[in-house]
This record gives sequence, C-alpha cells and structure tokens, in this order.
Amino acid sequence: MEATRSRWTDERMDEFAERTEENFREVRREIRGVETGLRSEMNTRFAKLEDKIDRRFDILFGALATGFVAAVIQHFLG
Repeated sequence: MEATRSRWTDERMDEFAERTEENFREVRREIRGVETGLRSEMNTRFAKLEDKIDRRFDILFGALATGFVAAVIQHFLG
C-alpha cells in the first residue's frame, strides 16, 4: 500500500484532478446537448397539441354559435 501511495506525486495528482474535471465538463456538455434536444422536441409537441386543442375549441364554438342562432330564429319565427 505504501509503495502505491509513494508513486502519487503532486504532479500526478494534479494531472488526475485535471482529467477528472475535464471528464465532468464533457459530461455536462453532453447533458446540455441532450437537454436542448429534449426541450426542442417538447416545444414542438406542445405546439402541435395546442393547435389541436385550438381546432377543437373552434369547432365547439362554431357548433354552440350555430345552435344559439338556430334557437333565436326558432324563438322569433316559430
């Protein structure tokens, strides 16, 4: 155990720390890339969902307006 410990010089420990930090930086960059892709995909899907909901409300509003107009006409003519 002592033989292994004596081989770890300050320079080697600094090098190890730097490589470890660089690995963490690389992982963070990869995570940011994945996060960006996920956000983009989610925004696209939510936009499609909003469009679909808007179309359904337009149809519903049209049906309600038609029914209201029909009821008014029926009231006055019928």
